[in-house]
Amino acid sequence: MEVYNGIYSWDGKKRDGRDPIAWFPGSYHLYIYAIGKDNGNVTSFRQHLCLYSETGAGHSISAQPEKFAKHVCEDFSIDLERTLWVEVNPSPATKYEVIVYSRKSKLKEVFFYRIQKRAPNTAELELIAEHRKHLTI
Repeated sequence: MEVYNGIYSWDGKKRDGRDPIAWFPGSYHLYIYAIGKDNGNVTSFRQHLCLYSETGAGHSISAQPEKFAKHVCEDFSIDLERTLWVEVNPSPATKYEVIVYSRKSKLKEVFFYRIQKRAPNTAELELIAEHRKHLTI
């Protein structure tokens, strides 16, 4: 089931007590699809697929994607750690990068994450190829 397909943007201003994704405006093509299949007894580890790519307008979040991911999770009620995050790059050499978030530390109720970027495995590539055509680029 498609959760979102469009342009996700921010204006670089603090709103509702949340820091912005970046202090400069920006926007990304964003596609979120529910891939988890729960049958009562078994719950899928990955619940959502999130494909995103730069629009070319505004600030890039590629170097520090954690705030972007946290905002997307809060806005669309998805779990950061149970989502397959994939950045679609214009470079054919590294067309897709899977972003893996693992908990590093916690301060009060806020988790901080270690970010690892890697190439997708075969199963992930098949899933990406199946849904890539829906990304509005």
